[in-house]
Amino acid sequence: MEKIFRLKQNNTTVATEVRAGLTTFAAMAYIIFLNPVFLSETGMNSAGVLTATCLSAALGTLLSAFLSNRPFAMASGMGMNAYFTYTLCFTYGYTWQQALALTFISGLIFLIIALIAGKKAVGFIPENMRHAITAGIGLFILLIGLLDAGIVEMTAGFPALGNLKSLPVITALIGLAIIMVLTVLKVKGSLIIGMLITAAFAWATGQTGLNGSPFALPTALGDVAFKLDFSGLFSGGAALIPMLVAVIISMTIVDMFDTLGFLIGTLSRTEDFDKDYRSARLDRILAADAGATLIGALCGTSTVTVYAESASGVEAGGRTGLTAMTTAICFMLAVFFSPVTALFNSAVTAPALIMVGIYLMMDFKKIRFDAMDDTIPALITAVVMPFAYSITTGIGAGFISYVICKIAARKWKDLTPASVILAVIFVIYFVLN
Repeated sequence: MEKIFRLKQNNTTVATEVRAGLTTFAAMAYIIFLNPVFLSETGMNSAGVLTATCLSAALGTLLSAFLSNRPFAMASGMGMNAYFTYTLCFTYGYTWQQALALTFISGLIFLIIALIAGKKAVGFIPENMRHAITAGIGLFILLIGLLDAGIVEMTAGFPALGNLKSLPVITALIGLAIIMVLTVLKVKGSLIIGMLITAAFAWATGQTGLNGSPFALPTALGDVAFKLDFSGLFSGGAALIPMLVAVIISMTIVDMFDTLGFLIGTLSRTEDFDKDYRSARLDRILAADAGATLIGALCGTSTVTVYAESASGVEAGGRTGLTAMTTAICFMLAVFFSPVTALFNSAVTAPALIMVGIYLMMDFKKIRFDAMDDTIPALITAVVMPFAYSITTGIGAGFISYVICKIAARKWKDLTPASVILAVIFVIYFVLN
């Protein structure tokens, strides 16, 4: 262990690293049950998605552990699974097999960028826009959670309060209250604990059931693994190419800069992270993140990325890849619990979705509101996502408005080549689409 993870050099021990790895797993285990909720709506086998989620998380986290020797765990990203289902499949009409192919392509582009310019990637996209994208995705997930729970429903095309007397809505409200209390009390693993208590209530009231043993061999993986459909992406002809390009760029942007934002915030807590990020090995971590996305697409799940819950492991003392390896082993063991997904209906999972959305929306506080040329594009980005029911549309509208506002303010230095190129691409996308 010492030779592989350099524990003494990082002022840590095996016991500390293992404890930190278990803490990280407890904090992010909710994704095992939430990810199948999203992806199964596209027609994917729920048990297969659970297995793919666990397997890709384990392999991606091991990649992070041995490539970067950092305590960061990987799993299917909240936000990107919503993008996979509601934007790629429901809005743009891609099949889930084609959506997996898009995920693979975006991961490949991300990997190329990480290998060529990983250490410089921090400056590609304006900081305000990165926070706005994260906050907007949070608002989008919050809306999805409210709708899934039945707390809010669409009536004649308008949102309205749902039937608060129905048992599923009551169950969701109880679950939300439990998770809120646990979160406020700073209980580690509040999401998964809240989901388990809510699932028990749903089971006791006859809303869910478990047929047979909670254990099973991961036989359903074959229903979703290696099902990528590349040829179908181009069957629509040249007219659909702008949409295809915009979608791939959006996926790459969200994955890359969600990861960067988390890494910068978390690595600043460790001893060897300096202001210019040279000691952070960002290129290796980003390469591991991109590689995890490729693995995830092959296994049969949406974009796999570094999880913010890894910060809980860092707070528990995790400093090396041994923390990540411990988390990976936990995910590998979770592969054998696919029948348990039957206990997690929308009333059980929706409260966790709402809380995850709130977590992501906390990035609103990081947005600079001191100048209108920063405020306008940030708010357009964040607000358009849920109202247009499309993450791509929100990102596109944000970058176009960003360039317009910076030109109007004559702040030429703020116009990075990446932001201008993206704005042009999204203009073409909106015009031709």
